[in-house]
Amino acid sequence: MISRKILIVATYTFKEILKSKILLNVFFIGIGLMVVTYVATEFTYGVPERVALDFGLGMLSLSSLAISLFMGVNLLSKEIESRTVYMIISRPVPRFAFIIGKIIGLMGIQVLNICILGTLTLTATVLMGGEIDPLTLWSIGFTLLESLMLLLLVVFVSLFANTILAVILSTVVLLLGHSIKDTQQIQFVQNTPLLNHALEAYHFILPAFYKLNLKDFVIYNKTLEISYLLQNLTYGLLYSGFLLLMIVFVFNRKNLD
Repeated sequence: MISRKILIVATYTFKEILKSKILLNVFFIGIGLMVVTYVATEFTYGVPERVALDFGLGMLSLSSLAISLFMGVNLLSKEIESRTVYMIISRPVPRFAFIIGKIIGLMGIQVLNICILGTLTLTATVLMGGEIDPLTLWSIGFTLLESLMLLLLVVFVSLFANTILAVILSTVVLLLGHSIKDTQQIQFVQNTPLLNHALEAYHFILPAFYKLNLKDFVIYNKTLEISYLLQNLTYGLLYSGFLLLMIVFVFNRKNLD
């Protein structure tokens, strides 16, 4: 019965977000991808497929992160402000089933977004004479996982902060999570043990988003060991699971009045 309640909430959330016509943005991004692909054909020599792939993966990542950030921050606040949450959890629907269903519903939108743009990206690459490398598929999959991690992070922060602050804090953590590795390579950081240790400690607390970014490896035809991919996949899944548990724990004890 619990799984059925989660599914009902997820379906309702998916349909409500779909009504917001958010996929219109995906449509326009898709048109932009086609236009850039055409321009790449006309004005680049030898690497139009790389331009199409670069732009496609970039737009894929940007759109999915934007959906997680700006839709995720309102995932609960709108329900609380409109008092809808009180009617739902009084039916009764357990709080954990409600919050998990809401997250699954939004992730359904993410899957649809990534399927559409991912398909367009792969199609444009093939039309430009490129080949579909398995690492490209890994990159698209990791983009979905990264968007899940960001969504969970935003929802968790929104349980403590208002909408604007939650967006700012989540964006800062996202940027730090992508730049932490490069920061550690700076000579000044390497020569400052205390700072270096602080950055190392970061990995045990905040999400290291850079581990899920394979775009540069794909664009420049670099190879990665399957063990590296599986290790980072495991990291993303475990960290997402940890965030979900924290969300359920806090939401179950949150005063909704």
